[in-house]
Amino acid sequence: MFSSAFFRQGGLLLALLLALGTRPCAAQIIRYYATGIISSVNTFNPDAAMGQDPNTQATLAPPALFGTASVRLGLPATIATGSKAGLIVDSGGVLALAALNGMTIKTYLAPSNTAQQTISLSQLLTLQVLNAGRATAEFTATKPFDQIEFVAGGLLNAYTLGLVAAYADATAPLPVQLVGFQGNATPAGVQLSWQTASERHNAYFAIERAPGEAPIAFTELGRVAGLGSSNQAHSYQYLDAAPGSLNYYRLRQVDTDGTTTYSPVVAVQASGRSPIGAYPVPVLRGQHLHTPLPATAQPVLTDLLGRPVACPTLPALDGTLDVDTQNLRPGTYWLTVVGMASQRLVVQE
Repeated sequence: MFSSAFFRQGGLLLALLLALGTRPCAAQIIRYYATGIISSVNTFNPDAAMGQDPNTQATLAPPALFGTASVRLGLPATIATGSKAGLIVDSGGVLALAALNGMTIKTYLAPSNTAQQTISLSQLLTLQVLNAGRATAEFTATKPFDQIEFVAGGLLNAYTLGLVAAYADATAPLPVQLVGFQGNATPAGVQLSWQTASERHNAYFAIERAPGEAPIAFTELGRVAGLGSSNQAHSYQYLDAAPGSLNYYRLRQVDTDGTTTYSPVVAVQASGRSPIGAYPVPVLRGQHLHTPLPATAQPVLTDLLGRPVACPTLPALDGTLDVDTQNLRPGTYWLTVVGMASQRLVVQE
């Protein structure tokens, strides 16, 4: 999940950028159901307790004279401390308190066979009767686990008890957990850096920039490949070698399935770079764009997607450089010269 808040400057415009939807996404809760049988004792059809089908159930049949029956199920993910989990049980008729008193829930974390937690009826978070003979028994995990066991028995008489399903609620794995996003002005340009604590199905990061003046319009500068899936921390960098004087940056993180999440915005004032000072802006198509650059300068013109655009130049009478706009389509461009702050140009018909 993107979780950075490194806002440096920009005032009202930066607030407007936030209003455009650069906030991080909230975590979601997923309910996991049992997917495997670890062990069973005195239990018929233990595999019927897997999944969430309300019409199937495993049948625990503890023998008389305080015998027990049990079924231990595996979950598809490790459940964290503090998560809610539970069982749906069925007595086949009126739910007898005696049968519930003989019920115990245990949790395990593979490969250990030592119970992480043992829950009796009195320790349940809730016991909700769904209908005649069926109830949901929920508890809160005090330790992480990935297996859950249902134990029935401890009574003088034999009886049966059904286990319909075992489940646990957990926070859905987030595609990318961003823990930092910074931008620093350097003599070479604006150095962007960001850090992730973990990644899941991360295809790439697209680096986007908006100029420091209205209208607000982010354009993609480049892309940096993600790690795919990783539980290790990782750092990334990207250099914007041709920034404007004031720049807003954000990351567009894209999953392998195309899902997109935006980072918070950072504002960076480029340092030590003189503006190009081309004029007039806006310029009419066909009109010469005058610059104070020497006639030997080699400016580069790009569109808002960063694609190079032919930029014919010609020397002016005073020895400076002009740009011929005759073949430019109306629109917005960036004029870049090495060692200077990029200038945003608008060509009008």
